[in-house]
Order: sequence, then C-alpha cells, then structure tokens
Amino acid sequence: MKHRLLLLSCLALLSSKSIAQTNFRPGYIVPLSGDTLRGEVDARGAQRNARLSRFRSSPTAPVAEYRATQLRGYGFTNDRVYQAGTVTLADSSYRSPSGEMRADTVQRAAFLEVVVLGPASLLFLRDESSNDHFYLRMAAGPVQELVQSTQRVKVNGNVYQQKNEEFRKTLAASFQACPAVQPGIVSLRLGLNELTKVVRQYNECIGTASVAPASTTRQNRLRIGLVAGGEASRLSLQNTASTPATDIKAKSTVGPVLGVSLQLALAGVNQTIAVRLEALAERQEYAHSTSAVDANGFGPQQEFRFNLASLRVPLLVRYTFPRGQIRPFAQVGFGLSYWLKTQNESRARYLYGATKPEFAAWAPIVKEPRKLEAGLLGGLGLTTARAAGRNVALELRYEQSNGFSDGRAVPVRIGRYFLLLSYDLTK
Repeated sequence: MKHRLLLLSCLALLSSKSIAQTNFRPGYIVPLSGDTLRGEVDARGAQRNARLSRFRSSPTAPVAEYRATQLRGYGFTNDRVYQAGTVTLADSSYRSPSGEMRADTVQRAAFLEVVVLGPASLLFLRDESSNDHFYLRMAAGPVQELVQSTQRVKVNGNVYQQKNEEFRKTLAASFQACPAVQPGIVSLRLGLNELTKVVRQYNECIGTASVAPASTTRQNRLRIGLVAGGEASRLSLQNTASTPATDIKAKSTVGPVLGVSLQLALAGVNQTIAVRLEALAERQEYAHSTSAVDANGFGPQQEFRFNLASLRVPLLVRYTFPRGQIRPFAQVGFGLSYWLKTQNESRARYLYGATKPEFAAWAPIVKEPRKLEAGLLGGLGLTTARAAGRNVALELRYEQSNGFSDGRAVPVRIGRYFLLLSYDLTK
C-alpha cells in the first residue's frame, strides 16, 4: 500500500509541476519597428501561444510578455512561426427566437500560427473553446477567415440542417490569378491537410515556392517499438464460500514481460502529449499456504497455487517533459487483458502428529474464471529525446486490476509492478 501511495504521489507531483512549468526555446520576436530580436521564447499549447508571447534575451534575462497588439509576430528557431492579426471570435452565446444557439462575436488581436507562408499564407488558431479556425492572408492584405457554417432551413414543413461552404467562395475569389486550382476548390473540405495542399498549389502556380515552417512539428508522428521487462505482483483473494473462509494475500515470483507498442505524438494538440497502445504477454506464479495446526501438531493446512498468463492491452496517455536530452515522463491509462491461463487451485493437508501427512486432491477455487480483466495503471520513467532517431525509455509502472473471478463470493484483486524497457523500431 505504501508503494502504491508513493507512486501515485510522484505522478501527482510531476503533473502539478508540468502545469506550472515554462518551456523556453531558442526563438525570436518581431516588434512593431520590424527589427528582429533573438533570444528564447516560451513554447506552450496552441491556445496559450495564440494569446501571449513570453520572451527573454538570454536564460538569465528577465521575461517580457507581449500581446498581439505589441508585436508583428514571433517564432521558434526551425519550428513554428506566429503572425499577429485581427480576427473575429465568439465572445458569448445566446438562443435566438427560432431556438438556435448563436454566438456574439468580438474582434480581437491574436497570434496566428503560420502553416503555409507565401503570396498566399494559411494561418491557424485554436480558440479558448478548443475550436479550430483557419485563415487566409494574401500578400500583406488583411486576414480572411475560411468559414463553414450550418443553418436550419424549413422545406415543406420539415426542418433540415444545411451547410454553407463560404470558405470555397473566399478561396475561389482570392485565387483568380491561377485558374488551374479553381476546379479543385469546388469539392474541397475544410481541414488542415486539404487547405495546406490547395494554398501550396496556388503559390507554385504563380511561380513562388511556399514555406511551411511548422510542417515538422505539427505532424502527428507514429512510432512502433518493442517492450521488454519484468513483473512482480500481489494477489488478494477472499473465499467466503469455503469452510473455513480464507483470506489470501500471495506474492508472485518475478515473471517476464514482452510485447510491442504504438505511440502517437499529438503534436497538433500539444508537443508534450502522446497516446500509447501496447500489447504485452506476461505470466505470474504464486504459492501460498494457511495453517490451523495446534500446539500438538494436529489440524488442517490449506495450500494454494496460481499459474496465470495473459495478453495485456493497455491504452495510455503520456506527458513528457519538453526539455533535455533525457526527459522524465508520466503516463496514466486503462488496460484490458485476455486471460490465456487461469490455473487456480487449493488442497487440504491434514497433519496427524507423527503419522504421515495426507493430502487431498487439488481442486479449483474459481471454477469458471472470467476471460477479460480490466485495470487502471500509471507509470513514471525516463526517455531519450531524439526527434529524428530511435529512442529508449525506462519505466516503473503500477497496475491495479479486477483479477480472474466474476463471482462476488470469491473477489480477486491483483496489483502489479512492472519495470519496462522500450525501444523504438521506427524513427
């Protein structure tokens, strides 16, 4: 219990520090005067980066905060670039007389992330309600939002939801200099990939190459890896149906764990967050005994043995500290397991003083074990941080599961400790 509390406390501490931390990286700001100032810029989530730029000229210099009205833009070296612009965003919502929810809007200055830079630039903003907005800026012109709206229409007494694809009209009007891209706009969908493609096609059509400063960091990268390690666990079983009732707490031997992993870095959401799916094969063995032998050596002794094997599929959300060559991480998640083997048996051993002990036959404790097991898990670890290389990670993980028994009369709980080494097979 103390070990579990310690692990959970470490997870909470790391999480609280991650919320309050800064993440300064080499970068620059562009004041209204147009002179670029280089130093370090605080890199945070998409919503935070749209509202505020925090800059310092050196690691020991004081931090200055800038709003979008105070800068032309800012950026990170070989990474994302932001331009200041005035946009219209929802400020509050209200219900119209027809029953529709509508938004009150307000114009405000914001930092817009540059997805494509050129004669036609594609800009992106995630607002405070986690809604994504896309904008088009032609040369040094104003920012135009690419809008897709929905309205209710009534036809023959029936009410329908109708989409208005205003963004297609905006693109068609802005891209008149290149007739070759016009046919594709008719069926274009409002999304990051398709908008990026059409804006780059337009820039190439008029003879200017596009720049995509955020292409490497906005990409959600999938890594495939191997996982190997060891496991020790503790099984708790209460058999209220037996006579006498038994309360078993057995420790397993250390067993091997081997599997594969898929990890998706959600760079488009937050560069420190990843989703991880694993498939792990593992086995556990336990032996336990209880005794009611009196002072004269008479009485029964209960012996228990468990031989378990399962295929575990944990789904985890990982937070990784954003700085350093070796970075700490914390992850939490939910796991499902398929039992490959659930041998669970007990027998009575009768002691008669100096006579030879007699053993009863081994008999199952849980006659119809469940096939699926569910559990909650969390872990702490360290990982290397090579963006274009194969990484290695070491993790200490704890899992609490509902075991192999469906019956209320014989509840089973299993707590597992894993020490796991992961290696990326892909870059």
